[in-house]
Amino acid sequence: MFRPRRHQVALAVAVAGLSVAGLAVAIDAVDAPATVSTRAQRVDPGLGDVVAIFDVQEVDRDVVEATFRIAEQAGAAAASARTGSAGMVRIARNGTTVHSAPDGYLIPQVFLAMPEAAVAGVIGRDVSSLLSPSTVVMNQITATMSGAQVGDVIELRAADDSVQAFVIAGIKPHEQSGGSDLVMTTAAAARIGAFEDTRTVIWGIDSRSAVDAQIAAEGLDTRRDTQVSRSWDAPNPDSTLSTPRVKEALGEPWYLPIDDANIAMHPTWVANNLTPGRELLNTAIPVRARCHVRIVADLQAAFAEVAAAGLGGAIEVGNTNTYGGCFNPRYSRISGFLSRHAYGEAIDMNTVSNCQGCVPRMDCRVVQIFRRHGFAWGGNFRRPDGMHFEWVGQRRDQIAYPSNYCPNVVTPQERAASADAEVGGEVLTDGVEMFPDEHVH
Repeated sequence: MFRPRRHQVALAVAVAGLSVAGLAVAIDAVDAPATVSTRAQRVDPGLGDVVAIFDVQEVDRDVVEATFRIAEQAGAAAASARTGSAGMVRIARNGTTVHSAPDGYLIPQVFLAMPEAAVAGVIGRDVSSLLSPSTVVMNQITATMSGAQVGDVIELRAADDSVQAFVIAGIKPHEQSGGSDLVMTTAAAARIGAFEDTRTVIWGIDSRSAVDAQIAAEGLDTRRDTQVSRSWDAPNPDSTLSTPRVKEALGEPWYLPIDDANIAMHPTWVANNLTPGRELLNTAIPVRARCHVRIVADLQAAFAEVAAAGLGGAIEVGNTNTYGGCFNPRYSRISGFLSRHAYGEAIDMNTVSNCQGCVPRMDCRVVQIFRRHGFAWGGNFRRPDGMHFEWVGQRRDQIAYPSNYCPNVVTPQERAASADAEVGGEVLTDGVEMFPDEHVH
C-alpha cells in the first residue's frame, strides 16, 4: 500500500509558460490552487539541468515559495512534485498475472509524480505525452525485472487499501525515470492517496550560476532539514542507490504491511536472501548481524581491514550487537519508504554515540575503510545518521567531495577521476533514501 506521511498538505503547483507580452501561464495541481507562475524562455528543455529541493518530510510552503522566486529571478521554470513508495499487487496482461509477490504480499514501487507540463519540461515530451490519470511510464530496470510490457496493467495498493490499476503506457531508460520505478502525473498519484508535495523542481535553466546565486540568497542550502540537489553537483561518496538499482542488485523484496511502522517479509524471501541468523562477521571484532547474503563478503572485508589497521576499539561491539545490526523489517520513520534495513542492506553501529541528527562520532578512518568496501555512510545525510553504513556495491573512498564529516583523503589522480564517477543519487528522487532511518532494536 502507499503510505502517506502524517500531515496532508496541499501545496500550490506552478510551472512556467511562454511569456507573451508579459502574460504568464499557471498550471494547477490536481488538489491545489494555482499561484503566480515563474517566467521562462522555454517550457520543454527536456533532460537539461534540473534542481530538486526537498525537506525531511513534506516540502515546506516556505520552500515552495522560495523555489518559485528562484525560478522567476533566474528565468527558469518551477513546479512542485511528489515522490513516494506504493505496494504493487501485480502486473497483468489481458487479465492474467505476469508478475507479483506470492500470497498477497507486495513489491515496492517508487513513483515520481509531477504535473504533465513539468514532466514535459524535466523529463521530456516523449514521456509526458503518454501520461494521464490512468497511465504510467515504467523504468526499464523495473520492466526487465518484472517482465512488464507496454500495454500491461500494474495494480497498486492505495492509502485506503483499495487497488488502483494503471496502464503501462511506456517503458523508458533508468536515466530518464529520475531514479523512480514509475513516472506519473499528480492526478494519477492522487488516485493512490498521494496528495502531499514532497519536493520542488526547477528546470529550463540557462545559467547555473544564476540559480546558485538565487538559492544562496534564499538560504536554502543552509536551511535545517532542507536539501538542494543539482544535476551538476559533484559525485557524493555517501549517496545511496535508487530503489530500482537496489532491487536489481539484491532482488525484489516481498513485504506485507502490519501497521504504520512495521512490515513482515515473506518467509521464502527471507530464506533466499538473508543469512539464517546473526552471524559473526569478524573474530577480532565480534560483531554479529543478520544481513543480506549479497553484502556479507563486503562487510567481512571491511571489518577485517578495520581490525588489521588496529581500529577495532572504534567499534562498540556490545552496543552494535544489542541495538545495531542489519535486518529490521519496517518502514523508514522519516520517509515512509521501505527501510533499507528491511532489505538487510545496511548496518547500524555505535548507535548511542551517533544519535540521529547529532554530530557524528564515528572514527573517520573506519568510515573511509567502509567506503573502500562499497558502503555509503549516513554521517553526511541531511540529518546526520553516523551509525548507518549502507551497501552500494562500489568503492566510494576515491571520490573527492567536500563532506561535512569524514571527507575522503584522495590523491590528485583520484581527484581528477572522481569528477566523472557515477555514484547514483538521481536528482529527481535524490534524498528519499538519504535521511536517517532508525535503530535496529
